Amino acid sequence: MKYILKPKPVPERIFKDLDEEQKNAVLNSKGRSIVIAGPGSGKTRVITYKIVHLISQGVSPSEILLMTFTRAAAKEMIDRARNVTGRDLKEMIAGTFHSVSNHLLRKYAKLVGYENNYTILDRHDAETLMGHARSIVSERLPLDLKRALPKKGVLFSIHSYMMNTLCSLEEAVRAKNPRFMEALDIIKEVFQTYTEEKVKQNVMDYDDLLVNLLRLLEENPDVEKSLSRRFKWILVDEFQDTNVVQYLIAERLAKVHGNIFVVGDDAQSIYSFRGARFENVEDFINSGETLVFRIQTNYRSTDKIVDLINRMIPKRAVKKELRSVRKGDKKPIVVETFDDEEQALFVVQRIEELISNGISPDDIAVLYRSHSHSMRLEMELTFRRIPHKVLSGLKFTETAHVKDVLAFLKILQNPLDLVSWVRATKLFDGVGDVTASKVAISVAKAVDGGKDYTEALKSFGGKSKKGLEKLSEVITTLRKSENPSEIIELLMDEFYSDYLDYTYENARERKEDVRMLAEIASRYDSLERFLSDITTSEDVGPRPFEDDKDKVTLSTVHQAKGLEWKVVFVISVNPGDFPNYLAISEGNSDEEERLFYVAITRAKDELYIVHQTLGSRRPYIGNRIAWSRGESFVDKIPEDLVEVWEVG
Repeated sequence: MKYILKPKPVPERIFKDLDEEQKNAVLNSKGRSIVIAGPGSGKTRVITYKIVHLISQGVSPSEILLMTFTRAAAKEMIDRARNVTGRDLKEMIAGTFHSVSNHLLRKYAKLVGYENNYTILDRHDAETLMGHARSIVSERLPLDLKRALPKKGVLFSIHSYMMNTLCSLEEAVRAKNPRFMEALDIIKEVFQTYTEEKVKQNVMDYDDLLVNLLRLLEENPDVEKSLSRRFKWILVDEFQDTNVVQYLIAERLAKVHGNIFVVGDDAQSIYSFRGARFENVEDFINSGETLVFRIQTNYRSTDKIVDLINRMIPKRAVKKELRSVRKGDKKPIVVETFDDEEQALFVVQRIEELISNGISPDDIAVLYRSHSHSMRLEMELTFRRIPHKVLSGLKFTETAHVKDVLAFLKILQNPLDLVSWVRATKLFDGVGDVTASKVAISVAKAVDGGKDYTEALKSFGGKSKKGLEKLSEVITTLRKSENPSEIIELLMDEFYSDYLDYTYENARERKEDVRMLAEIASRYDSLERFLSDITTSEDVGPRPFEDDKDKVTLSTVHQAKGLEWKVVFVISVNPGDFPNYLAISEGNSDEEERLFYVAITRAKDELYIVHQTLGSRRPYIGNRIAWSRGESFVDKIPEDLVEVWEVG
């Protein structure tokens, strides 16, 4: 006979900070349970109190495993649970999927071909090793095949996607960049060499941590049983962002006790480019006897904004109906502008008005689908001296690809610009720092002597000869036009589009940035005027705004996830821009809907959705096709839920 102990009664006061939906999810979840957490509904609180509840029921901290996507999230939840329980939770394993995998692998590394003292490569070091593997393989290749191999960063991106999705090499190449399909055999050889080198050197990259843990569990039933018996409860945060490997790891670690508690919102899954599957939420719900809980009270946004959010929930998402606890008198505003120049003028003027009305710049954000959409706005904010920070990375004209293009334009404007010559020259095969400097000096001498400087490029021999001959051809072609926009397009056609494909994993996004640069350049009839405006719009020397306080935030939607502001502008909501045409053409319109949903759910008090009647002065073909397909978020917004402003 087995005598069953009743669970200890839980003091009601512990859960006084939870609403009824949150409390239900915490107290009544058991076995396989998923909490669908709407934006601003307190998912962190739910996981925190689930930990509290488990400990109050006699579960030891060492029997709980918490996996998150950031160390900060894990630390916040543990710190909160420690404060509520007054217990020391140092025996509890909590951290990112990668850190947890590393912790579990240390004991069993030999079973997957490594020593237990393996070291971990960060992204930079992993790319360096991939470059080494590429060199080993390319040494025995003829020149034409050698040039067909993408650079190490692109190779690593393909390899990482393949690892995180468990797809074939062919599927990974097709997804990341189909132009390399003809080089599949060579890429396969590089990847084999890369793997062999990692084992030989006893190193793992981040992707190995996940894949090797999954291998360990799949190939060693005794180890799987031992680890699964150890953890009575598996908790997973941001479940919608898990990839197939992470999903399988969580399932296998929950095999013995069957207790797995996951929290997420498939409507906010926006990282498919790195292997995340929003379908994991559907699969989890549909496998086994899964309990589904919904927390739908939104504590972030006003009721007027929540009304719009409810109508814009992505079609392929678990059904939910958010409720707001905050009343507001301002409907979301759809703003119609002529083009992105008028859009920038509106946003900046409205920001000035908000600040003069007492809103702190810290409480204002401008969100966009792609970094290229921020350029005109950045120029205007700098011109008006409004402090701002770019959460999405470097300012537009500080990015490597934009600086590359501008270097060519500066050369045409001023052939004595040695810095631009060095930058442009180093983009070509066989040219390093020393040769680039010699080229710049040689060109300057030719210009001073009244000679055609392209001839100076042809005087170099050795391994840089072919690269410099190509540079000479490119410059000769670019000099046929004086129109800055045409010059950029010629550069892309002649050289730079291919260079991006072979050099960058996100080549398509960078091409989109260059397209935007060309579009802005089309408004100028003079190369000198265009370069002057671009250059003077940037901060020169020490930045006038040194710290990040009291600044308006500019960010891509991807970078803004998890953040919130009192006032949010979502700009360039045009078919082809947002939703993005490339995503639509590849059948990823679902993800675009989720991105827009994430964008509008960042606003607490005021929301502005800005679009253009024109889109661009020379509409990109993708935008025209997107218009024709009816892919417009603005058209899908119910008129009764918003105000409409026309800027004039």
